[in-house]
Amino acid sequence: MDRKTLFAVILIMAVLLVDQVIWSRMTKSRQPKTGPAAGAPGVPGDSAAMQAAADESARQGQPMPATNDANSTAAAGMSGVSNGPGGPLVAARVGDAAPVTMDSLITSEFRARFTSTGGAVASWVLPHYRDPRSDQAVNLIHPGVTAMHVAVGAGAVSYDFTRAPFRKVGGSASQGFITYEAQDSSGVRVTKTFRLSRDPHLLNLEVRVAAPPSLGPIQYRIGWAAPLPLTELYTRPMERTAVAYLGAKLETMDANRIAKEGTKRIVGNVRWTGERNKYFIASVIPDSATIPEVFFQAGAEKLPIVWLSGNAAPGTELVRHARIYAGPIHYETLVAIGAGLEEVANLGWKWIVPVSAILLKALVAIHHAIPNYGIAIIIVALAAKLVFYPMTQSSLRTMKVMHRLQPEVNAIREKYSNDPAKMNDQMMKLYREHKVNPMGGCLPMLLQLPVFLALYQVLLHAIELRSAGFVGWIH
Repeated sequence: MDRKTLFAVILIMAVLLVDQVIWSRMTKSRQPKTGPAAGAPGVPGDSAAMQAAADESARQGQPMPATNDANSTAAAGMSGVSNGPGGPLVAARVGDAAPVTMDSLITSEFRARFTSTGGAVASWVLPHYRDPRSDQAVNLIHPGVTAMHVAVGAGAVSYDFTRAPFRKVGGSASQGFITYEAQDSSGVRVTKTFRLSRDPHLLNLEVRVAAPPSLGPIQYRIGWAAPLPLTELYTRPMERTAVAYLGAKLETMDANRIAKEGTKRIVGNVRWTGERNKYFIASVIPDSATIPEVFFQAGAEKLPIVWLSGNAAPGTELVRHARIYAGPIHYETLVAIGAGLEEVANLGWKWIVPVSAILLKALVAIHHAIPNYGIAIIIVALAAKLVFYPMTQSSLRTMKVMHRLQPEVNAIREKYSNDPAKMNDQMMKLYREHKVNPMGGCLPMLLQLPVFLALYQVLLHAIELRSAGFVGWIH
């Protein structure tokens, strides 16, 4: 081993050491508080006091003062983005507060727990994935926070059902569905039904909204509307984003963009929306062409959230169906679900994605035989080098010949410096005599570039490699 090679090996090991030990510690995410953060979706800063205020307001038949939580903000801003009438936020007044009830729906892929407060999802646990910070199963909802909310606008008022006391009106875990209902004293009614799907990755959702014709046109927002929690030891804030797929375009909103642009309404054929972090996504997939727009806004911790949004005529009972997928950003699973959900998998530019998918399949296949992704990566890299070996050798031979011909090339350039056409003609004649292509040195490298770009994207984002061990401290 010559000095240059030895120096290169030492430098590579030093970079790995810095990345794995020093830089990782500098970017290590802080442990979240055990309780919900102030301003988290569905959880006011002082939840006990706010709940007491809500109960008192309900008994007196008066609207509850607006909270500062993210979901209430969504309802408050409804009229500004839905091109319809609207007005100040009021809490949904549904009579005396009933005791909070909890229900669960469980499949092989998730354990969902629901609360009658808001008729919402209280926890969504993925039993096959561990949170390295707590060594427990990943939960895609912060403790004390709820997800899968509905906000309704009717006439001059926007009604907040985020923390409204729903009542369970049907279903059970054994029946595979749960239905919640809440009705405001003005007659605005919201019904949510969560139903198990034949696909264990999915949960079906039906939302019904009705309001008296006298209140005017109905506006609605439906969304997971809760930023996903941290699930990794080391993460970047910009990996926690809100995403929406409209037509054939993926819209992504991170914390910096939402802070700069504020609330954002986008009109189009909405195929799905969701909140994601690096490896997981909570998405809502509506029936095709039933939702005309999405609405991004800042949620808890000033992180972006996204809502499905639309309108209906006065007196209409609005019915919307959707599928909920909350789980890993696993490419093959997302492809099987459809609706373009696989677009959220960061496998590179569209023209690279097919190459990335092939490399990912190769890694998974090798891992089945040799259960070590580090070794699988080495094997794939070696296989790529072997495939491109003839091109590499051809490139090296071309570069050697070009180097040997350099004195003659310089002589031609000097002799015909005043006649570019003659100079090019003589150079081409020289290359033909020695059977060399001047582009032959770089073309093989360009052909290899998509493969290595694809491999980089796979190694950086594929959930199959999440927390996978290699040797000792190297993951």
